[in-house]
Amino acid sequence: MKAKLLSVAVVLVALAAAPPALADSGTGALLAGLQNATTAQVAAALSASQQSAVNANVPVSISGGTVSVGPSAATQTANSAATTNVANNAATNQNQSQQQSTGGNSSCQAGCGGAGGAQVGGQNAATHQGAAGAANSNQRAVNANVPVSIAGGNVNSGPSSATQTASSAATTNVGNNATTNQSQSQQQSTGGNSSCQAGCGGAGGAQTGGQNAETDQAAVGAAQSDQHAVNANVPVSIAGGDVNSGPSSATQTPSSSATTNVGNNATTNQNQSQQQTVGGNGSCQAGCGGAGGFQAGAQEASTQQAAIGGAQSNQTAVNANVPVSIAGGNVNSGPSSATQTADSAATANVGNNATTNQEQSQQQTVGGNDSCQAGCGGSGGAQMGGQNAQTTQVAFGVAGSEQTAVNGNTPVSVAGGDVNSGPSSATQTASSAATANVGNTATTNQNQSQGQTVGGNQACLAGCGGAGAAQTGGQNAETTQAAMGAAQSSQNAVNTNAPSATAAGNVNAGPSAATQTVASTANLTAQNNATTNQNQSQQQSQQVNTGQAQTRAPGSRTTSTPASPTATRTVSRTTTTRTTTRTGVAGERTTKTTTRVTRTSGVRGVRTSRTLPFTGVFLLWPSVLGLLLLLAGLLVRRASRRDRPLGAMPPS
Repeated sequence: MKAKLLSVAVVLVALAAAPPALADSGTGALLAGLQNATTAQVAAALSASQQSAVNANVPVSISGGTVSVGPSAATQTANSAATTNVANNAATNQNQSQQQSTGGNSSCQAGCGGAGGAQVGGQNAATHQGAAGAANSNQRAVNANVPVSIAGGNVNSGPSSATQTASSAATTNVGNNATTNQSQSQQQSTGGNSSCQAGCGGAGGAQTGGQNAETDQAAVGAAQSDQHAVNANVPVSIAGGDVNSGPSSATQTPSSSATTNVGNNATTNQNQSQQQTVGGNGSCQAGCGGAGGFQAGAQEASTQQAAIGGAQSNQTAVNANVPVSIAGGNVNSGPSSATQTADSAATANVGNNATTNQEQSQQQTVGGNDSCQAGCGGSGGAQMGGQNAQTTQVAFGVAGSEQTAVNGNTPVSVAGGDVNSGPSSATQTASSAATANVGNTATTNQNQSQGQTVGGNQACLAGCGGAGAAQTGGQNAETTQAAMGAAQSSQNAVNTNAPSATAAGNVNAGPSAATQTVASTANLTAQNNATTNQNQSQQQSQQVNTGQAQTRAPGSRTTSTPASPTATRTVSRTTTTRTTTRTGVAGERTTKTTTRVTRTSGVRGVRTSRTLPFTGVFLLWPSVLGLLLLLAGLLVRRASRRDRPLGAMPPS
């Protein structure tokens, strides 16, 4: 009984002599943040304008005597328009910030364990937009000045005119705009065991951040304008005597236009910053371990855009000046003219614009065991950063203009006497244009920066391990563009000045002129523009072991191995331990240890000795501790023998 009490007392004394935090263990923390934003938009619009405009001046006069007609005019202004504006606008802003500080065992001196921290942050933004627009304008405009006079005597007519201004327009504007801003910041500080001196363990940190932004846009637009414009000045005079006509004119200005503007605009900004500080065991001297750090950051931006636009303009314009005079006597006509200005235009503007900016920064500091002299380990760092940007753009545009323009000055005169005609003219200006502008613009900017500092065990003399560093950075940018466009202009223009005169007497005609100015153009522009800028920077600082190790084994020589700042040493050990305990003697152990050391020397001037590690002066404290335990065991055995009765068996 006294022997057991004495053993317990020895243990209590040993525990009392130990530092207050002999076996401390660590804290731990975890932060996880998740954000998700999804936006889906669909907009569809349809507008149609149909116009049928008829303007007529048709006086009819029948008389057995004389018909006197004053000035006559038919004026028409017709306007038909269809406009469609369709737009989607989506803005997504995501901001995520995580800060973590995990303290170490600042006062622990032996057997310390370790802190730790983990941060996980994820962001996802998906935007889907679809816009479709259609505009249609159909116009039928008829303007006529048709006075009819029948007289047994004379027909006297004043000036007559027909004026028409017709406009048909279809316009479609379709657009999608998406802006995505993602910002992610992670900061982590994991403290080490700053005052630990032996058996330290330790800190650690992990950060993982992911960003994903997907934008899908589709815009479809169609515009069509159909115009049928008829302008006529057709006075009809039938007289038994003379027909006296004043000036006559027919003026027409038709305009038909179809315009389509289709565009997609997507801007994605991603910013990711990771900072990590993992402290080492600054005061640890033997058996140190610890630190470590891990950072992984990934960014992905995927943008798909499709824009389709079509514009069609169909124009049929007829302008005629056809006075008809039938007289038993003379036909006297004043000046006559037919003027036409026709314009048909179809324009399709289709474009996609995508801008992707990715910024990734990683900074890592992993502390070493600066005071460790034997059995050091630790440090380590890993950084992995990946950037991926994919942009797919498809733009398709079609523009077509079809124009049929007829302008005629065709006076008809039939007389039993003379036909006297003044000047006559037919002037036509016809323009048909089809324009398709199709383009894609993609700009991708990727910037990746990695900075890493890994501390070593500068004071380590034997059994050193540790520092290590790894940096992996990947950038990928893929841009696919397709631009297709078609433009067609079809024009059929007829301009005629064909006076017809039939007389029993003389035909006296003034000057006659027919002037025609026509233009038909088809313009197509298809262009792809892609700009990719990639910038990657990696900086790494690694401290190595700069001390000298002196090792000694029984029967072996003493080898001094200086460490080179640029040296690389890889040592692998395989240790097999077998322990046999004999009963009856407390505190006595026999241990057989076999150690195999394999050396790899790839740098000139570096040697690895063939001696056992942890030898020499560094075994002083373990030897003292073992001697104390042996003395305590002998004291316990002596006390046990003193209390044992004669002839009793020794305790087992």
